[in-house]
Amino acid sequence: MSLESVLRELGKEIQKDERFIKLQACAKANDADEELQKQMQELQLLSLKFQQEMQKGEEADKDRITELQTQYQGLYNEIMQGGNMMNYSVAASEMEQMAQYISGMIGLFFDGQDPETCELPEPEDCTHDCSTCAGCH
Repeated sequence: MSLESVLRELGKEIQKDERFIKLQACAKANDADEELQKQMQELQLLSLKFQQEMQKGEEADKDRITELQTQYQGLYNEIMQGGNMMNYSVAASEMEQMAQYISGMIGLFFDGQDPETCELPEPEDCTHDCSTCAGCH
């Protein structure tokens, strides 16, 4: 079996995993949430206004910049506290953990460790050398 075919099999297994399926469902729910989509557009608009004001250099209105930052942060917090976005964040975090595990294991294989028996170190075994780790977060 070639490396490419093994990678494609890994891809199929990832896409069958409940964490992947959950993330896809959460993304679909976010896309269908009209209020969330409006909020996201408003967030982008605030970001654009902020960038435009910052580009004015010394002529930028500091009060306007502060106002835009406050509005942005408030809307961002509101978005992140919404049910659909909270579900998406949890699902994305679970997928990130899976990705870090896969990456860590591949790192062990590249280090020459036995693919049949090698294990990732437990977080409490941290060496503070990130090259030995799949991530502690």
